[in-house]
Amino acid sequence: MINIKDIRFQILSICALLIMIGLIFIYNTSAPQAIRLERHELYFFIKQFIHVIIGFIALMAAYKIPLNFYRKFVMPIFFVTLILLIVVFFMPGANGAKRWIYLPFVTFQPSEIAKFTVVLYLAHYLDKKNDKMWDFMTGFLPATLLVGILAALIIVEPDFGTTTLIVIVAFTMFIVGGARLTHIFGIVGIVIPILVAALLAGEYRKARLLNFLDPWQDQYGVGYQLIQSLASVGSGGLFGRGLGNSTQKLFFLPEAHTDFIYAIIAEETGLIGASIVFLIIVFLFRKNLQAAFIHEDKFKRLLVFGLSFLIFVQSFVHVFVVIGLLPTKGLTLPFVSYGGSALVVTMFFIGVILRSIDEAEVQ
Repeated sequence: MINIKDIRFQILSICALLIMIGLIFIYNTSAPQAIRLERHELYFFIKQFIHVIIGFIALMAAYKIPLNFYRKFVMPIFFVTLILLIVVFFMPGANGAKRWIYLPFVTFQPSEIAKFTVVLYLAHYLDKKNDKMWDFMTGFLPATLLVGILAALIIVEPDFGTTTLIVIVAFTMFIVGGARLTHIFGIVGIVIPILVAALLAGEYRKARLLNFLDPWQDQYGVGYQLIQSLASVGSGGLFGRGLGNSTQKLFFLPEAHTDFIYAIIAEETGLIGASIVFLIIVFLFRKNLQAAFIHEDKFKRLLVFGLSFLIFVQSFVHVFVVIGLLPTKGLTLPFVSYGGSALVVTMFFIGVILRSIDEAEVQ
């Protein structure tokens, strides 16, 4: 018998633990970078702490919102997200990409909001069209096209990592939601060549893919980041160098406090510490799944499942990129990596999941 109150406490405790781990390693990895930028060594730590506070507010806001609110306003949320993804292209770019909306007091990535929107839309659609999902034209295709529009806008930014994440989560939700496997695999057969073509269209992304297979062929260029990540993980051994003793964070490993923070965790805490962090993430996924499948309401079940799976897949991809088993995607480690938009949105997800647990208690 599942104790619902225990699940709520366990989810909150795990998230708090991951955030604390993140704050420790963000300070640890970002202090040299802050000093080089002529900032205080606590600069990134303080900014992330502010992000945590904002994220907690987002979590509490989501916790107060009934899940039926999202069901009622799913299409307005979808179209607002669509508009935000279009507005991005009129914003200044950074490093050859346009991913941010800049406002006077805040900047954010609409692609982070799109993650929630895709999960919400599919949960609503798969529930509403439950008896038509086996029909390709009236059931499966319309949802695929609308999700495809959001994914297309994100990949054009370009943000290949987030696009891939959304596609994986969407097709998994189709499977769990009862769509025919023949339809799913048919669309997958179309989507994969499109993603590969988009990946190979840009010279830099093409080079990153080829250098993922053999990073040493361009060890001072595109392959440099992966080589430094592998060096960081390998030098940690079983028990690690000790907290604060990483050498790779000293400007050898780019994006050490964001896209490659797990490499520093592995270097300083070793295989044992890195494995514990990953197992904590797996345990969170397990608890979130329990929260999903206590619901008889298909919409609520799919909404919580989709958000839970999204957090886990992003964590999985981050770890596998760091250890060289996937090409570099530019995805952060949820709750742990530095970043405002990602943390706030992920904590919002947790608020939705906690709300779902409360609603399950009164079923």
